Amino acid sequence: MSEAEDRSVKSFEVYRRDNGRTAIVRTLHHNPYSGRTWVTEVHEKSGAGDSLRIETSTELEDMDPEDRALYQLRLHKELAAEQATMPPV
Repeated sequence: MSEAEDRSVKSFEVYRRDNGRTAIVRTLHHNPYSGRTWVTEVHEKSGAGDSLRIETSTELEDMDPEDRALYQLRLHKELAAEQATMPPV
């Protein structure tokens, strides 16, 4: 991916849960150049001076149809909201 493509990736936080020592964050990413859409999920656990961080990425086309439809709808809404804030050209 080129630097211009890397900067154009849109990212939207779609889920966050923080229970003190355990946190989960899901972020939806979309690259308008390639059309690629994926979700990253980060699990973090901490305690007694130790920390564990696990990050996984899942391509939208690798998800089951129900999850894929939900994330596609969320992406559509996020992009539409972003477009609505842009000044008319």
